[in-house]
Amino acid sequence: MLNVFQAALSPAGLNLIGVASVADWDALQPEARRSAALCPGARSVVVVGNGGTALWDALIEDLRGEPRHLTEHVHPLDAFVRRRIDALAPLLVGHRHRWFFAAAEADVHIDFRVLAQLAGLGADSRLGLLLHPEYGPWIGLRAACFIDADLPVSTPVPGSCEGCAAPCASACPGGAFAAGKWAVDPCAAFHQTSTVCASSCDARAACPVGAEHRYGPLQYQYHYNRGVGRHALREFLNIQEDSLEGVGPHWEVWRSKVDVKGKAGS
Repeated sequence: MLNVFQAALSPAGLNLIGVASVADWDALQPEARRSAALCPGARSVVVVGNGGTALWDALIEDLRGEPRHLTEHVHPLDAFVRRRIDALAPLLVGHRHRWFFAAAEADVHIDFRVLAQLAGLGADSRLGLLLHPEYGPWIGLRAACFIDADLPVSTPVPGSCEGCAAPCASACPGGAFAAGKWAVDPCAAFHQTSTVCASSCDARAACPVGAEHRYGPLQYQYHYNRGVGRHALREFLNIQEDSLEGVGPHWEVWRSKVDVKGKAGS
């Protein structure tokens, strides 16, 4: 069955797919976020992400063919991912399952960093991001399917920061690595008083792992500032009319939505 996910999603740039154990997930979650509450009967979790620029390239191709996929959606990338996931429905008939999305407009928010680490898509890093052995920090976590099938659990990825000179820490203009690892409070405070990091992250760009997979300027801008990034994307595609605006970043409220470990709140 894992081959079904890979064959359907990889052509769309969703090229990172792993499987987490439901038991391992449940052991780390409060009752309201365990599988019995999210999807009773689930036995595996398929986690879907992307590495490098493959997903962005697929999005650009899609928007060139269907400009309305930009003009009709506040979050065109999230909408693109959801369309690709929805297309899997006929292949999953007969299996009890439930999809969750790592998107701002998701109905239910779960901790994708923990889930993706259990699924072998990356290891914890000094940056606070998951680090993939090939793509480094240039990965995105997109969706997860709790399903009633027994699938082989992916091998965990070993940590990658040991022995590193930590160029990410020295590159950060906001002092967010004063304790040796990225901390959410100084990062949030710096964003509220400075625009230096409004559309980029020098610390992430300084990571030597997977450097060849860094995002291009347009993708970088879109991910870090969707307001500016959407405008740039529209110009790049020569789309003249667009009544929607990109969302974020709203740093004055962002800090209130994360816990002390920097994870998205539930």
